[in-house]
Amino acid sequence: MRYYLGVVCLLLGIWLIYKAIDHRKRVIAARERMQTKGKVLGDPALGSMGVAMLPFYVLYGAIASLLLIGGFFLSDLSQYLSILDLAGLIVLVIGHSVFITMRTAYPRLGLDLSNSQ
Repeated sequence: MRYYLGVVCLLLGIWLIYKAIDHRKRVIAARERMQTKGKVLGDPALGSMGVAMLPFYVLYGAIASLLLIGGFFLSDLSQYLSILDLAGLIVLVIGHSVFITMRTAYPRLGLDLSNSQ
């Protein structure tokens, strides 16, 4: 029962990173399709508001990972969690940070993502 949390968090983190990369590829393909059709994207001011938040998402991932590592080694969490659990939680936090960063940096506002495969 000790390693289940780590394995589940590891798989969720890897899935989030995969979905972030997939979203980026789909948005780039949709933008290229729009440019070939001669259509113009939406207001760039809306996208710049989200881009301003990108450093905070990366900072969230770094601080949360440091807090997890510090809490694990400075308290008695090693009695309840293994190193694999800690690694899984860190991958989940970093995966979530990457996912939110990609979704913000590559917005799908006004894009048709249905035909990007």
